[in-house]
Amino acid sequence: MEQHVKILGILDIIMGSLGALGGFFFMAMFLFFAPVMGASGQEGAAAGAAIFATVGLTGGFFFIGFGVFQIVVGIKLQKHKPWARIAQIVLGFMTVLGFPIGTAFGGYSIWAMLNQDTAALFEKTT
Repeated sequence: MEQHVKILGILDIIMGSLGALGGFFFMAMFLFFAPVMGASGQEGAAAGAAIFATVGLTGGFFFIGFGVFQIVVGIKLQKHKPWARIAQIVLGFMTVLGFPIGTAFGGYSIWAMLNQDTAALFEKTT
């Protein structure tokens, strides 16, 4: 089961990095187009641009924060921190609905983390 924990840690780091990068692109896209919307001159364009920029910032920071959290969980998972195992179970349940990659990752994560051998691995290295 140690190999599965290492694999999950690596997958967490990769997926977290991609998620954070996606958050940066999400934020950049919204912040690029908000001034374009505001400059259209139509009634309410400035308010719409402000809302658009706010959505971009909020969503971007959410994706970046979630990605960084997933990276930290992946690193700590490889160091067998008990809280990382619990966090990985939660992440597994959160991602299982994201078909097809999230379903595969979530199912594998839940299976590996709920295994008795994995639980024992995390208990002896507290």
